[in-house]
Amino acid sequence: MSALAKGTRVLVGGAIALTSLSFCTVAKAGEIPDWVKNIDISLKGQVFSETTDLGAGADNRGSRNDIHFQRLRLTLSGKFDDVWGFKWQSCGATGTTKQGSLGYGVSGQDTDPNDRDVRIIDAYVTADLSDALHFKIGLTKLPLTRANLDDCFAPLTQDRSMFVYTAYGSSPAKFSRDMGAVAWGGFFDHKLSYSLGAFQGREGYTAAVNPLNGTTYRSSMQPKNSLEYVGRVAYAFLDAEPGSGYAGSYLGQSTILTIGGGIAYQPSAVYKNVTNTGVIQNGYTVDYKAIAGDFLFEYPTAKIGTFTLTGQYLKNDFNNAYLTNKNPGDLLASIGGLNGQKEGNYIKGAYLLPMTVGKEGLIQPYVLAENWRVAFLLGVTGQRIKQTGAGVNYYMHGQNVRFTVEYLKTDFNTPTNLIGDVAGTTPKISSYNTYRMMLQFVL
Repeated sequence: MSALAKGTRVLVGGAIALTSLSFCTVAKAGEIPDWVKNIDISLKGQVFSETTDLGAGADNRGSRNDIHFQRLRLTLSGKFDDVWGFKWQSCGATGTTKQGSLGYGVSGQDTDPNDRDVRIIDAYVTADLSDALHFKIGLTKLPLTRANLDDCFAPLTQDRSMFVYTAYGSSPAKFSRDMGAVAWGGFFDHKLSYSLGAFQGREGYTAAVNPLNGTTYRSSMQPKNSLEYVGRVAYAFLDAEPGSGYAGSYLGQSTILTIGGGIAYQPSAVYKNVTNTGVIQNGYTVDYKAIAGDFLFEYPTAKIGTFTLTGQYLKNDFNNAYLTNKNPGDLLASIGGLNGQKEGNYIKGAYLLPMTVGKEGLIQPYVLAENWRVAFLLGVTGQRIKQTGAGVNYYMHGQNVRFTVEYLKTDFNTPTNLIGDVAGTTPKISSYNTYRMMLQFVL
């Protein structure tokens, strides 16, 4: 490990430890600290209903419906003083199945009585030193793509794209968050914004389940204990987007043209040459690198309505290690899968009608198109995936109460089996349709 990496790791670990200890104070008997009285509490939920034209019956060609909480979130946040604060969030995705746009599977709670599908997704201390320098220390979002930084309770479409995440995060499923420290801020009235973070990145090994046959495979060990570095910069040519996150649409309240980009890097993230039985053939390693670019344009008019256009590009790169590393565990969780090596983009457009429906209801139809090349997915090497769709958002109290309907078509360049087809005996498919609905509430 280089001296810089060692120093950064010590700095991140020390910052987390010191900030945690500094707030573990005990109030005098009978007294409640002011910061406890001022804690903000919110409850948010998204109920999804998704129907596909496959997923039931002996031939897997019967339609299937799934109703679940995509997100059920409890948030606590507050400030100790003008500088120091905190945020804590738990999130559940409760349901009897987990149906996404690439198939479905039985949820963990049906096979593991200790799994209730609730996890802590954010837990960090904040330090607001100036407009140009803020810190988040703990478990927080990786600031690589705009799509990941979009508020998941304010997306433009029913949900964020499933293809826009960094390769490594705080769970074996490669989540959108990780343990670490992020410095962020803005200049010129927050027109120019930046984020710079150091995270745990890939650690140790992963025991991943093949979604097609249910077999658990172990990845190779992490070659070197290195941090993952993530950086992002964005410039707002019109109205600024304050804070460290974004919204998919500001519902005509702002005029936006923001262009941004991000990079990620973790040295020696995975072994290059591994046999299909998990034998590491030599010590050659490859780095993880990612590059992202994105934009949001939103233009409101009083009489015509509000026009929104947004796009995202992302490339995750492992120097084609999936061609020489044949270990199923690595292909599932280290270099392959939805968040492994890939390249692609999406474009989304929407139109918010200028009139209200009822007292304050707003209607916003939208369309989307995504194109991705994934190195290894569901047993297919070099899979290309295209998703196209359209939907309508109906906002009854801004983003706080929202109803969305959406149609999504998924096309595979190479026919494939899907998650849920455990036996692998049904004919492979090249496309299928998903009909989706969402009811969202924010209290």
